Order: sequence, then structure tokens, then C-alpha cells
Amino acid sequence: MKGNAFPRVSVLIPVWNVEKYIERCLRSVFGQTAADRAEFILVDDCSPDNSMKVAETVIGDYPHLKNQNP
Repeated sequence: MKGNAFPRVSVLIPVWNVEKYIERCLRSVFGQTAADRAEFILVDDCSPDNSMKVAETVIGDYPHLKNQNP
């Protein structure tokens, strides 16, 4: 992370049967002004749909937010 070694806020996002909604959710939180000072924790509850596959695709669109932990 730039500047601060620790995120100012942690966002927990449960991922279970949310295939229809997860893309909009992630794009919304990743698009926030303070997204570069936050950590996003996706909790994969192994739902039977493609929620995590959709989430992984969206995460790939935001490489600047990936692996920012010190």
C-alpha cells in the first residue's frame, strides 16, 4: 500500500448464491474513492453457482487493487 502500511477500512463481502449481484457489488466498492486505502475480503461459502468465477473476473479488471498487503 502506498503511504499507510495498513488499510483504513476492511470490507467483508459474503459470496454465496450471488452470481446475479456480485459483479455490480464489486464494481461499486472497487470504484469508491477510498478503494486504494481499503482491503476487500471475499468470503467464499462454496455456493453451487458461479459467484466466485464472476468475482475473480471482476477482480482481474482492477489489478491496481490486487495484493496490496505489506
